[in-house]
Parts: sequence; structure tokens; C-alpha cells
Amino acid sequence: MLPDSMSYRFVLLALVLCACPVTAQTPEWQLMTREDGCVSLQLLVRMMRLPRSPVSPEDFAQMLQERGETAVLGLLENSPPELIGQVVQVRLANGKAPIFARPEVCRRLER
Repeated sequence: MLPDSMSYRFVLLALVLCACPVTAQTPEWQLMTREDGCVSLQLLVRMMRLPRSPVSPEDFAQMLQERGETAVLGLLENSPPELIGQVVQVRLANGKAPIFARPEVCRRLER
């Protein structure tokens, strides 16, 4: 079971993500890396030996949880409020924490 503070953060993140406007098209996500900036989520397929490319941070976490791994969605520490729902970190038990970003965030970083 998650500690109370982790449960609170997960519920808070879920509420924030659910508050985003729903469109007919599934929103796109990219993976943020230190070396290459934003890249395709296909990189996670190779790195994590996934059966397919995840479509969202939630999908990625669910894929890992289905195979018995721990994955917790969260906000980046000290991230500005305007990035809520735009950048999501998925913390794994092995210490890795992939960061998912919306394409518009990636475009702003490329400037």
C-alpha cells in the first residue's frame, strides 16, 4: 500500500488529468530525455521491453503494473503550475522515472 502522501499525490494528479478537456483524438505524448530532448515513446518499448508503445503516462504505468511492477504517476518536483497536465513523471521501483511531455511543451523547449 502506498503511504498517505503518495496516495494523496496520486489522487490529486488523477483529478488534474481528468479535468483536462476531452477531445475526440487521444492526446499525444513524447518522452523527455536529457541527451536528446523529446523523443518518441517507441524508445520505452526498447528500454522496458514493452509489447507496444504506450499512448500516455497512465497507459505506461498500467502496462508495468500488469506485469507486477510498481509505477507511480506524479508531478515533477518544483514544476511550475502551467505544466500540470502537460508533463508527468512515472516513478518506477528501480529508481528510474521517465518523464512524459506534451508536444507543445517540447516545442517550447526547442526554442
